Amino acid sequence: MGKLDEVLAKAKDLAKVAGNKTEEVVELTRLKIQASQLRGDIDANYLKLGEIIYELNKAGTENEELISMCIAEIESQRTELAELTNRIDEMKNVVKCSECLAANPVGALYCARCGARLEKKQEQEAPTEQETESAQAEEADAAKVPAQLEGAEKAEDAQA
Repeated sequence: MGKLDEVLAKAKDLAKVAGNKTEEVVELTRLKIQASQLRGDIDANYLKLGEIIYELNKAGTENEELISMCIAEIESQRTELAELTNRIDEMKNVVKCSECLAANPVGALYCARCGARLEKKQEQEAPTEQETESAQAEEADAAKVPAQLEGAEKAEDAQA
């Protein structure tokens, strides 16, 4: 009976892992669909804005308030889309290159496509005590970077 219990326990663990992975995939898919719908809404608002400007110019009138409202709506949608994209990237454990927008693994120092140095995200708010401790742990880990990478960074800085 001991072996059967072991097999059942392993099967339960495997089912639990598979269930968790399925939940992650479902959430990722939901976010991707939401981002796609938001892109469509943004495109529709760009079209609407163009039509409004065209009709106003055709009529020889101005309505800055209406145009400003359309622009504000587009900007709020673009902000929401950026947040969704960041959440998707976090779930995929990737960071986007600021130069070519290629997806790279979270710990990468340089972009795999263009070679640009990847920037770490800056905290907009003051870090909490836990975040400060986490940052200190990251700095300690960064000190363990192989000498080859440190030499490459120094050579890059010397060239700049």
